[in-house]
Amino acid sequence: MGTDISSVVDKALLSDAWALKLREQHLLGPHILGIEVTQGIQYFRASRHLTDPADRGPNNTLRLVAYKTAWVRVYVRAGWGGAVNLTGHLQVSAIRSKRWLPVWTDVGTLTPQTPGTVTAQSLPDYATERGTITATLNFIVPAEDMAGTMAFKANIWRADDATAAIVDTETVEADVSLLQTLRVRGLMVAYNGPNAAGNGTLNIAAPTVGQLQTTAAWSHTIFPVQADGVFSSAGTVTLTVPLTGSPPNPGGCSAGWITLNGQLAAAKANDGNRTDVVYYGLLPNGVPMGPVIGCASNGVTSGGVNNGTTMAHELGHFAGLPHAPCGTPGNAAYPAYEPYDPAGTPTASIGEYGLDINNGAIHQPNEKDFMSYCGPRWTSIFTHQVLIDNAIFAPTSVHPRFRIPELYDPWLWPWEYIPDPAPEPWEHWKDRIEELRMRPVITLIGTFERDASITMQHVMRVNAQSAIATGVPTQMVAELVGANGEVLASAPVMRIPADAHGGGCGCGGGCGCGDGEPPVFGFQAMVPDVGRGAALRIVHVGALEDADGKLHRPLTVAWERKAAGRSVKLGEVGAKAGPRGVTLTWKTDGAGADGAAVSCSVQFSKDGGRSWNGCAVGITEGKVQIPADALPSGKVQFRVLAHDGFDTVMRTSDAVEIAARAPNVSIMNPSVGVRVETATPMRLWAHAQSGSGQRIHGEAFEWRLDGETVGVGRELWIIAPKPGTHEVTVVVTDGRIKGEASTAFTTFGPDRDTLPPRKPGPRGR
Repeated sequence: MGTDISSVVDKALLSDAWALKLREQHLLGPHILGIEVTQGIQYFRASRHLTDPADRGPNNTLRLVAYKTAWVRVYVRAGWGGAVNLTGHLQVSAIRSKRWLPVWTDVGTLTPQTPGTVTAQSLPDYATERGTITATLNFIVPAEDMAGTMAFKANIWRADDATAAIVDTETVEADVSLLQTLRVRGLMVAYNGPNAAGNGTLNIAAPTVGQLQTTAAWSHTIFPVQADGVFSSAGTVTLTVPLTGSPPNPGGCSAGWITLNGQLAAAKANDGNRTDVVYYGLLPNGVPMGPVIGCASNGVTSGGVNNGTTMAHELGHFAGLPHAPCGTPGNAAYPAYEPYDPAGTPTASIGEYGLDINNGAIHQPNEKDFMSYCGPRWTSIFTHQVLIDNAIFAPTSVHPRFRIPELYDPWLWPWEYIPDPAPEPWEHWKDRIEELRMRPVITLIGTFERDASITMQHVMRVNAQSAIATGVPTQMVAELVGANGEVLASAPVMRIPADAHGGGCGCGGGCGCGDGEPPVFGFQAMVPDVGRGAALRIVHVGALEDADGKLHRPLTVAWERKAAGRSVKLGEVGAKAGPRGVTLTWKTDGAGADGAAVSCSVQFSKDGGRSWNGCAVGITEGKVQIPADALPSGKVQFRVLAHDGFDTVMRTSDAVEIAARAPNVSIMNPSVGVRVETATPMRLWAHAQSGSGQRIHGEAFEWRLDGETVGVGRELWIIAPKPGTHEVTVVVTDGRIKGEASTAFTTFGPDRDTLPPRKPGPRGR
């Protein structure tokens, strides 16, 4: 193995000229200065540009993750003989299993990406070299090969040498054993309400699971997660109010968003309030919105279709990231990266050079963290480190002997299928099994208004995980009260912090600058369901000291609902499968508590009732259609739950056979309408979720460019075609059924400032 000379240079703060003298055997000839392995952002010779030693890290010490594409940049020097054209290859090896023993194994030898050569200089400018992708020899390691303990050995030779005599070799090792997965449960939002002008109505269908996948492409690119994800629907809600208006406090969410996120929290509870997935409310295009275009509240996040930056921002909140300090005071822990943040004042600079693994585009250190309200946006050193070993990605380790089947069926509760005792790959689940178990709870979701009154949105009794991970305790308690006024069960009322994504909130053009108690906020409480009770209430709990110095806790009832005289009755549930999905019908008899209309929610199970998944909430009409792309194929049962807060009456349908359907297929890259420079590396990357719930293997993905097959694989690298408008299609075969997706993109020549005329390209099948 070679010596990484750049680490010596960093520690000694020497010039490149002195660094060359440390390798006398190459004093007069071309050689490798160092190797950078990156999946988005990476340390490399940090002392050459970060002035604060606390911000620096040794080369390649920002953690890499398994099964995510990596770019390997090989930095070269010409020596004292002047500029020289160099080329080379990269030998990739990793510890793999051979007869159940871990041994070093050859993964493959990679050739450099176009143009395939690099002009080596003696003393290039650091910023120019680091910020220019063509200043290095570049190699792309596919996602499937990135796993375990790995070694990357670069060999270089003169480009004009027909014998390819190697002039230098350098090797770096990397720990790529951390496996993190983005698992998203979509809460699909339909809209049936006023238009933006208020002089008409709009009726917009909810998005699809395929659109959820596409919207997540940018999150997958910048998050430290594997290239594969798990995407499914946790049900549909119908929004009837516009999302216009200003928030009541800087950084908060407007009334419409708080209402929406209350509905989404109810759908999440109906789905079990799972902590092994991330819930995201996906809105269709056309919903009237104001300055706020996304909002994290009530333990869920939400945003619009194909707005990938908003999705990443909101999922970042879900991962525990506050706003980064640009356009808002933001996170006090966010560092100042000097010299990009002058005078030591944090402005959300990313701090290191970023690289987009989809195309090799370089992001400068003065660009801004995607958790801020400034741009251009990328991920930062700080954010990357927070997202490593982050619980929302269910971090685990890859095994050298086999790939852990962590991409489990999205419609099965995984803890129901862990054997006892659990084999090694599932060891990390053992401590969480009890935490993940569903328990009977009464969930209360509502809004605390400016006048201290309460607007209750949902009261349901469901089986769910009772943790409210993002809640802040208030001075209120939710109680289940018995016939004699005794408290049977209680739980704190949790204020759900609302973090908005948008502009114009009155604090420097961005939201997120208010940390005090807002005048209007959403809340949720999870009260243990220990019995029917006579009343549900929310009380303010004060603390007063009398003349003797004793504390009293006077109770002020802020909201109360008394049990109805008789239980709600629910008729049989009919289920009819069709090409568009399954239509369910039922009848309810009797009014709810206090005469309120009975609200119903719907769930389904594919395993005979062990795992129940949310379909819909807030249904009062006795009829709903569940879209086909949200359901698995095979035998499925549905159940309707009629709620009045005291009695939840359940009826289960007969099993209905859902025909095998095409997989939900999405092209993650290239995105629709993107411009790509011709003759540059281009990543074709797709995601597909099968109707069976099983993982679809890479050989099932066939790629076509302008109607011609160009290769197979979940990820495929090609050279961008000649200037013009093109169409790429991926066809995915799941069993005997095929699904496909297509995307149009435009290529341009490097010397052209304007796009070529747009012409319709041929369509693939």
